[in-house]
Amino acid sequence: MQFLVFLAMGVAVAQASATPPTAEENSCSGLKDDRSLLSSLLAVTGYSDACVAAALDFCSSGQEDSRYASLMEEAREVVQQVSAAVNKWESRPRHCKDLLDSGDSGSGLRQVYPYPGRPHHRVPVFCDHTVDGGGWTVFQRRTSDAVRQDFYRTWVEYQLGFGDLEGEFWLGLDLLHQLTSTTLQQLRIDLDDYEGEHRWAKYGFFHVGAPETKFRLSVGSRRGAYWYDNCADSNLNGYQYMGNYTSFADGIYWIHWRDHQYSLKRTSMMTRPAF
Repeated sequence: MQFLVFLAMGVAVAQASATPPTAEENSCSGLKDDRSLLSSLLAVTGYSDACVAAALDFCSSGQEDSRYASLMEEAREVVQQVSAAVNKWESRPRHCKDLLDSGDSGSGLRQVYPYPGRPHHRVPVFCDHTVDGGGWTVFQRRTSDAVRQDFYRTWVEYQLGFGDLEGEFWLGLDLLHQLTSTTLQQLRIDLDDYEGEHRWAKYGFFHVGAPETKFRLSVGSRRGAYWYDNCADSNLNGYQYMGNYTSFADGIYWIHWRDHQYSLKRTSMMTRPAF
């Protein structure tokens, strides 16, 4: 019965917003015109016509226009609260570029909300605001630190991510797909060797497909990047040799810089919106 009363009052509020009643009109007079509709709708959910009639009788027992004003004011407050909550969710950072644009220019661990339609689902990422204007979300890093990660992992581990966000890590293909699907993305790759030299590469288009595409890579006109088949121009997820090595093309290499038998000291792969 309480549910029916609330529903009856809700319909009355809706009618009031369209055509407010005059002082002479009963505050729920328009609701009786909808009795057959309410009966039909509520009958589907198991309520009897007698219950609907009782709710309508309660509504038409003589309420004043002030009651309408009170209900409308409550409705406006609820709408304002919902609107504020939606705006708050929409303003949450989706990636490191959003954080930079909001004034957070510090590099390091941050929380972002990259999943559309899931405003409470936050994930930790590492933001780099020191390179090329900042706003980069780092999704891969290799270092020469004492604690090293084994990057020879399973498909599921590469899908979910692994490692230490403040050391060596792979962010995860599931999350990388979300990050590169919000808008047009750039890719930046930074490389350091053991002789103190540094190189970088930057691509104006970068996208990682959905799981059903097996995370198909689209990046400028380049192919490979560990999504390769029979060959590779780079292997930044390779084994962490120190400089030159004798085995064939299994180190951390970038073939157009130090060839495929030199393992690099540090690498990072980052993405950010192109605009």
